[in-house]
Amino acid sequence: MERAGRVQLWAGAAMLVLCLLIGGVEGWAVLEVGSWTALVPWLAVYLGALTGMAFAVLRSPPPTPRGRVLLVVGAVLPTSALVLLSPSEGGLVYILLVLGAALAAEHLGTRGIVAVVLWNAGVVVAAGAGLGPLRDGPVSPRWLLVSVVLYTLLQAASAAMAWSLQRVATALQDLSVAHVELRSTSALLAESSQAEERLRISRELHDVLGHQLTVLSVELEVASHRAEGPAREHVLRARGLARELLADVRSVVGTERQRSFDLSGALARVTEEIPHPRVHLDVAPGLAPDDRHAATLVRAVQEIATNTIRHARAENLWISLVEADGVLCLDARDDGVGAPQPVLGNGLNGLTERTAALGGTVELDGAAGFRVRVRLPLAAGVPA
Repeated sequence: MERAGRVQLWAGAAMLVLCLLIGGVEGWAVLEVGSWTALVPWLAVYLGALTGMAFAVLRSPPPTPRGRVLLVVGAVLPTSALVLLSPSEGGLVYILLVLGAALAAEHLGTRGIVAVVLWNAGVVVAAGAGLGPLRDGPVSPRWLLVSVVLYTLLQAASAAMAWSLQRVATALQDLSVAHVELRSTSALLAESSQAEERLRISRELHDVLGHQLTVLSVELEVASHRAEGPAREHVLRARGLARELLADVRSVVGTERQRSFDLSGALARVTEEIPHPRVHLDVAPGLAPDDRHAATLVRAVQEIATNTIRHARAENLWISLVEADGVLCLDARDDGVGAPQPVLGNGLNGLTERTAALGGTVELDGAAGFRVRVRLPLAAGVPA
C-alpha cells in the first residue's frame, strides 16, 4: 500500500509537470502570435483550468450528483476556453481535454462521461473551424476529421482507464470493509462460543464431579468414625485429599464463570490485516468489561474503521482504549480529509444508540481529520 501511495504521488507529479510544460509551450505560442494583452487573459484561463483540475483531483467526491457535476464542470469549461484561446492547431493544449475526460470518469456516471467526451469533441470542432481570437482560419476538413477522431478516441481510452481504476479501487475498498465486518463478527462469535463452552464445562464440573466429590467426602467422614487402628489414618488422609480436591474444583468453576471477555484480542483481530489505512491500536492492559460493554466497543471499532476506509482518504488511523474513573474511553482519529459538519448515517446512528443503551456518549469532530470519542461507564444502568 505504501508503494501504491508512492506511485500515485509520482503520477501526480508527472501530470503537474505535463500541465506546466503545456502551459509554457502554449503560452509562448500565444505571445508570438498575439501580444502581452492576449497573454494575460490566456494565463488567467490557464490558471483557472489548473485550479479546477487540481480541485477535482484532490477534493473528495461530493455526496450529491449535482456537486460532482459542478466539480467536473469547474475543470472542463476552463480547459475548453483554453483550447479556443490557443493559436496552435492540434497543439499540446488538446491533451488537457483528455485529462478532463479522465476526471469525468472519476466523478460521473456513464452519461456524464459521454457528455464530457462529446463536449470536448465539439470544442475540437470549434477550434478547427477557426473559432478563437488567435486562429488564422479553419483547418482543412481532412485535418479536422483526423483531429476529432484522434482526440475523441484518446478521451474515450483515458476515461475507460480511469473508470476501470476507479472500479478496482471501489472493489478493494468494499473488500476492506467486508474484511473488517467479518473479522468483527468472527471475534464476537468466537468470544461468545468460548464463553458458552466455559459455562458448560463449569456446570459439568460443579454438577457431576463436585457432587461426586461431596458424596465421597461424606462417605470418608463416616468411614473415619468407624475405622480403627492403622486404617483410620489412611481414611483421614483420603478424607483430607477429597476435601482439597473439592475445593480445587469449586475454585476452577468460579474462575471459569468469572473469566472476562478478551477485549484486547478481539480488537486486534478486527483491525489487523487492514491494507489501508494503517491502524495503530493501543489498548490498556487489564481491561475486563462485561460482555455487553465489550461487544459495544468491538462494534464501535468496526464502525470507525469502515467509515475511515470509505470516506476519510486517510493514511493512518489511531485507536486507543483506556479506563479512567470507572469509564471506558475509546478515542479514534485519522489524518484524512475530515468533515466539518459530520452527517450521521446508519452506522454512526447505530453506534450512538448502542452506546446510549449502556449510559454512554459519542462525540464526533471532523475539523482536522475525523475523531470519534466514545465514553462508556462500566457501572451505569440502562437509561429509562
